[in-house]
Amino acid sequence: MASKEFKVLLAGTFGSGRSTFASSMVEAKSNIKKIPAIKVDIYPIKLLTSAGPVTFDLYDSQLHAKGGLPAADFFRTADAALIFYDITKDASYEALEEWFDAVQSANSRKGSEPLPIIFVGSKLDLAKDRAVKPKDLEFLKTKGLPYLEISSKANYKTRELLLGLVRALLGKGIQLTDEIEFAKASAEVDEDAATAALKEYSDASN
Repeated sequence: MASKEFKVLLAGTFGSGRSTFASSMVEAKSNIKKIPAIKVDIYPIKLLTSAGPVTFDLYDSQLHAKGGLPAADFFRTADAALIFYDITKDASYEALEEWFDAVQSANSRKGSEPLPIIFVGSKLDLAKDRAVKPKDLEFLKTKGLPYLEISSKANYKTRELLLGLVRALLGKGIQLTDEIEFAKASAEVDEDAATAALKEYSDASN
């Protein structure tokens, strides 16, 4: 069966965890395609699902620390987007709106379905240094879109993030039917604290 292929944007400021997420998947990292002309790295990851094989081409901007947004071509023709922020950096969180607007404006077509978007709080292994409390994530609450906190270095909730992406594109009942090979974990997450933080966010959103 031919694999369905999707362009997935990895959006967010420099240092927001998007590249670390993409590199945490062994297959994606080993098959990276660098395109200097448009300043993009593409990480392909093939997943087996109950709806058949799918390939996510993860588009990661080669932006550096000076900041700013990629050119409009980076955002166009996307099938979905993961918008990252570093939970330990106020500025990373505050930039979410700018990135969200850029993703939306490049992919909003009259009569088309809304682009599937998942917000991602990264570096959960550094939760003790969290800059914005979960209950105070006002921008995320106003959008009402899926939100997940992960640690790519600990391989925490990264599979769940991919599953959420699969379901956003193919349907809520779809399952992943094979293992995903991740790099060896180099950090740990306090799972009880992570669960409590997500509950705090959920309670504040209701």
